[in-house]
Amino acid sequence: MVDLDGPEPMYRQIARVLSDRVKDGRYAANRVMPSESDVCEEFNVSRRTARSAYALLAEQGIVTRVPGKGTYAADLNQT
Repeated sequence: MVDLDGPEPMYRQIARVLSDRVKDGRYAANRVMPSESDVCEEFNVSRRTARSAYALLAEQGIVTRVPGKGTYAADLNQT
């Protein structure tokens, strides 16, 4: 859940929601994630905010970004 009135930036809140969805299997490993446009629509935010959320997730290793193809959920169970 995102808190519009809280102190945490929206992109971090959105990244946490998307991360939780990857971790609980709602977004399957190595499968495409919702587009930035879909994230904008779902959370009612700008493209910049959606892009920042995905950039944070990529830094954390939760997603992999493939130019021209999209953003994919990482396989967090890899050993």
